[in-house]
Amino acid sequence: MPKAVICAFARTPQGKFRGALSKYSAVNLGTMAVKELMRRVELDPKSGIVDQVYIGQVLQSGSGQAPARQVAIHAGLPYSTPCTTINKVCGSSLKAVMIAASDIISGHANVIIAGGMESMSNSPYFIHDVRKGDDIEFSSLKSIMMHDGLTDAFDGTTMGMTGEIVSSEFNLSREQSDAYAVRSHALANSAWKNGWLAAEVFDMEELKSDQGIRPGTNMNTLANLKTVFKEDGKVTAGNSSQVSDGASAVLVCSEKIANEHNWPILAEIIDYATSGVEPKRVMIAPVSAVESLLERNNLDIMDIDILEHNEAFAAASVAVQMALKVPEDRFNVHGGAVALGHPLGSTGTRCLMTTINALNRTGGKKGIVTICLGGGNAVAMLIERK
Repeated sequence: MPKAVICAFARTPQGKFRGALSKYSAVNLGTMAVKELMRRVELDPKSGIVDQVYIGQVLQSGSGQAPARQVAIHAGLPYSTPCTTINKVCGSSLKAVMIAASDIISGHANVIIAGGMESMSNSPYFIHDVRKGDDIEFSSLKSIMMHDGLTDAFDGTTMGMTGEIVSSEFNLSREQSDAYAVRSHALANSAWKNGWLAAEVFDMEELKSDQGIRPGTNMNTLANLKTVFKEDGKVTAGNSSQVSDGASAVLVCSEKIANEHNWPILAEIIDYATSGVEPKRVMIAPVSAVESLLERNNLDIMDIDILEHNEAFAAASVAVQMALKVPEDRFNVHGGAVALGHPLGSTGTRCLMTTINALNRTGGKKGIVTICLGGGNAVAMLIERK
């Protein structure tokens, strides 16, 4: 059976909402990431060697037909290249890698580009039931970002309220969430200062590092912020992931093809899983996904050297770390989305490459990346550094 391996990765820096990268569409950002990915392994896009392109994007409205196809063509790949755009909410790009790995392992493909992209800054507004001649007030418009990306479709609960729900379920204090947010910014800042994230990111004219990191974040500054979703709640703008723009991509290949092309083998994809819980409990869904991977592969949590969890909310990460009993020095060691940002469709592959980077730095072998996603699912992937 062929082995699925990761041979390269690349991502844009992540820009703040309406910040440094806001002039670029999601397709623009995705195209840049794919071009840089191919450049890193000297892959000629016109060679026809790429069997599939899978790109995640959540806020597709206004992007035009077939966003993944647009990325592939703009990146110089042949018209014959099959392309698929994937929307699995925050897990979209990790799901792209999961599908790529399945294609490789089944023998249906040898070389696949998988990734994700999002320009949350350029997400449009919409309105229902408009007829010709109707006057439309701006206040009647709905945000695609909120409607399709950040609100539960079943009962209208905002994702912020799911952060409050997990806080209550695990009896977490506001101080615990704030302390975790301080940790995220400190670790992300340290990772950038020490060059630990440099291998992931390529320079752009407008931005050379992740824009959302606030090195001066401390408990006092966070304590002054008001809660956003519940008057007596725990979730604030300071202990939530940041709305962001960005794109990321990885090259997934069969081990045989990687060796034939002398491409580096950064990690092998060992296994992957999807779990489900009641939608309003989505923030805790990664626990069962990770537990499934551990059980299937006869592993204990202490066999995992790095666990990367998408920090949708600090409370969610605190709860997941507690539930899985992950040691501090193995959990999100380069910071996470609270500091780095969370461009929805791109986050999965961003987390994946950050996991590989952390394994390289620490000398670890096994890593798990996991992400919750609106609707009550979570995705998780087990990799092994080579």
